[in-house]
This record gives sequence, C-alpha cells and structure tokens, in this order.
Amino acid sequence: MPRRLFLAAALCLLLAGCSQDQRILERIGYIETAAFDAAPEDKLEATISMPLVTQFARDAKTTDELLETTATSPKEAKAALSLRTSRIIVSGQIRTFMFGEALARRGLWAHMDTFLRDPSISIRTAMVVVEGKAGEIISQEYPRHTKTANYINKLLQKEFNKQSVPRTALHQFTRDYFDDGMDPIAIMIKEQEKDITISGIATFQGDKMIDKLPWKDVYLFSLLYQNLSQGEFNLTSEDPDLKSISFRAVKSKRRIKILKGSSGEYEADIYLKVEGGVEEYIGNAKLSTPERTKVEKLISEQISTESLRVIKTLQQNHTDSFGMGKYVRNKMSYKEWKETDWHDLFSQMPVRVHCSFHMKQFGTYFD
Repeated sequence: MPRRLFLAAALCLLLAGCSQDQRILERIGYIETAAFDAAPEDKLEATISMPLVTQFARDAKTTDELLETTATSPKEAKAALSLRTSRIIVSGQIRTFMFGEALARRGLWAHMDTFLRDPSISIRTAMVVVEGKAGEIISQEYPRHTKTANYINKLLQKEFNKQSVPRTALHQFTRDYFDDGMDPIAIMIKEQEKDITISGIATFQGDKMIDKLPWKDVYLFSLLYQNLSQGEFNLTSEDPDLKSISFRAVKSKRRIKILKGSSGEYEADIYLKVEGGVEEYIGNAKLSTPERTKVEKLISEQISTESLRVIKTLQQNHTDSFGMGKYVRNKMSYKEWKETDWHDLFSQMPVRVHCSFHMKQFGTYFD
C-alpha cells in the first residue's frame, strides 16, 4: 500500500508540473521575426512579430502579435515593448533579422553587437536587408500566405537549401565583418504586388551597405562566392546557338590563384568548373550531337564574361565580397598586409575569370 501511495503522489506531482509548464508557455511571447529601420537622431524603429495562440488553437487558428517602438538600441526597444504586452518577450526563437535599407547604409554593427552578446539568439538566424522599410513588410498581410513572418522565414530557408542564393546568417556576417580580407553580404527582399520576393544581394564594406547586385546576377555571384553542390540557373545571349538555356542540379568548384608580377602588382585568376543538367534549351544547335561541345564553349565564355562584369562592379564599389583579400594576404608578410589599403588595392587589381562548363545530361528529348 505505501508503495502504491508513493507512485500515485509522484504521478500527481508530475501532472501538476506539466500543467504548470503549459500555463507558463501560454504567457511567453516568442519573437519570430525582428525588423529594424532607421529613425531620426541615430535611433531605430523596432517591429517584432510573435505568434499568438488564441482560444481557437484546437482549430489551428493562430495570429501574430505585432509591436512597434522607437528606441536607441534593440535591448531598449525590447524593454519598452514588454510594457505593452501581457506576455514575457523572449528572443530564443528568432528566425530572421530584417533591416531597412536606410539603416543598412547607415551601419549595422552597433545594433548587431546586442544580438551576439545574447546567448539565447542563434548565430544561424538569417539576416536580410529590405528595399524600403522592414517594419512595413512584416506589418502587411499577404492573402496567399497566412503568417507573414513564417512566410519570409520559409522563403529564405528554401532558397538557402537550394543554394539559389548564398546563406547569409548572423554567423557569416560577423565572421566576414571581422575578416580584414573579406566584406559581408546579405540577401535583399522586397514587396512585389501581393507577395515578397528575393531581389538581390546587398554588398557591404565593413558594416555599411554600399550597393546592391540585382537578381539576374545572383547565380553568377553564387558561382564566384562558393562551391555549389546543387542549384539552378538560366543563361540568355544573342548567339543563335544559345538564345536561352536553363540548368538544374548545378555543381561547381571555385579556385583562386594570386600572382605577383615583376613590378610588384598583384593579379588574380579565378577558375570555375561548372556542370549541370539541361532543363530547357532554345537555340539552333542539337545537343545530342557533337554540336553540344560548341554550346558548352559558348556557355563557358558567357559565364566568364558576365562574372568579370560582376567583379568589376564590386571593384568599383571597393567591396571584396568574394574574399580575394584572404588569398592576397597569404602572399604577404603580416607587416606588409597591415600597411596595405586592401580595398584600394582590390579596386585596381587585374582579375581574369576562366570557366569550364560541362553538360551532365540534356534530358530525354533527342534532337
């Protein structure tokens, strides 16, 4: 009997503990997305989105609680917002940081320092720059999508996993910010009609946004930025044998070689090895014949030419988003590197791109 009474008491305590935890969770506000915009006097406008489970939870009906304030720092904003909600605001579930373009051009590091010091915030939290105001994006309702914050997060994660765009998270941005041989980047998004779309890549020098690469250059940027194990891209040209072609299952390898000329000038050669399966082709050549080799050569030349155009744009803006400075740094002594104005050197450095493209397959259609 005593043993049965002991087990019954333990079970009651366990159930009571679970009930208490459930009541606590209902009173916690988990920030899912945080948006920050520039405000006068070096302040920022902070907007947070928290999933709100209502009394209709059994029907899977949820809404988002949106709070907005103006403050000097994110922590001050969080303290002010906590006075306006019945729930305890916590940061452990943040999936996305969104920054308005005006704030990104003013500088992000003073605000990001807060995120890095908070152990509850994951370093894998996605970072995006919004064309326009970030707070207006997450405050909007999009008819085709139930929850805006969740919609943005899933959109980003899908593209990151497909390697359509480089993964830009708090960790990557911080790493590149502190690396004196590379500049950070961030994905850019914007509102388009009744949806949100990825619009390009924001390039930074230090913590300040300098320019934007448009969407049409993102696949070229990805090839130059990292090795790919999957992905998709399209090419168009004026050549009748290569009017338009689309690839999937793209794999690539990037190699950078730095040479120092007799005059002491540094030069860079970027070697790209790319392969992919043809998903669509518009042109006069027949891919099931030896003419395929001609098309592969045209694609290689197109990638080399267009990649060099992207690099020239970065050089004009003094933004080394590919990390070529790390390779040049390895060719110098520590003293020489510290005495070098890398961004100035990078803007004038001769760069050549060499691409070798191979078609893995061209579909089940034999022309």
